[in-house]
Amino acid sequence: MPRLESEHFAFIQAISSRRIIPETEALELLVKCYEIAEKPTLGVDLNEDISRINTQLAVLFFELRRGSCEKTGRKYLAFVNSKEDDISKLCTNYSAQDFLYFRKILESIILSDVGSLNNTDTLTLCGTLSDQKKMTYTHGRHLLSGWCKDQWLLEDKSNNTFQLGVRAIIELGQYIQSGYGEHVTSCHICQDICISGERCEECNSKFHRHCIQRLVAHVRSGGDLRCPSCKAEWS
Repeated sequence: MPRLESEHFAFIQAISSRRIIPETEALELLVKCYEIAEKPTLGVDLNEDISRINTQLAVLFFELRRGSCEKTGRKYLAFVNSKEDDISKLCTNYSAQDFLYFRKILESIILSDVGSLNNTDTLTLCGTLSDQKKMTYTHGRHLLSGWCKDQWLLEDKSNNTFQLGVRAIIELGQYIQSGYGEHVTSCHICQDICISGERCEECNSKFHRHCIQRLVAHVRSGGDLRCPSCKAEWS
């Protein structure tokens, strides 16, 4: 088992302090760690070093885990506690009522047909909590702002909706699959979990919108646009 060097420990420390980072920035950060350690940077391989680091982190129940933003397709790298891969990890930063509110939002987004929840319905959930102390809309908005900032949620201001942020997709993916498996599917193009996306009218297969956009760009040079799953022609 290859041991970790000073550049790897510096990289782990930097990622863990930020919790989540775009992959492009992660590579730049890794190269910087090599430079500080006065190691050659030519041929630095992010995939190889992530695998090397995760082999060592596994005994501590930590992991550098990859995932993509469902809206943009941008790839991220997150430092996660693999032993606590469920929604309860939010409890350390929020009250029991806040936690219940997030759980209701999460469930509503997963069970919706489009994988998102409009602003009004999201705030309305404040009044459905079972606690005796009613959550105010002001506090609800404050929580939503914080969850968007921390990338648990993503707000689409163009249509006033919320969907799951990339951090929720990465850190809560296994919890979502185990708790809502019958309502969750994978994108038939990238094979990642797909909460927010479009379905084929013929076979009901689901796809990320950014994956469809890449498919459209690929066939523009010629040929018909067809469902990757059932091959039905798309208009």
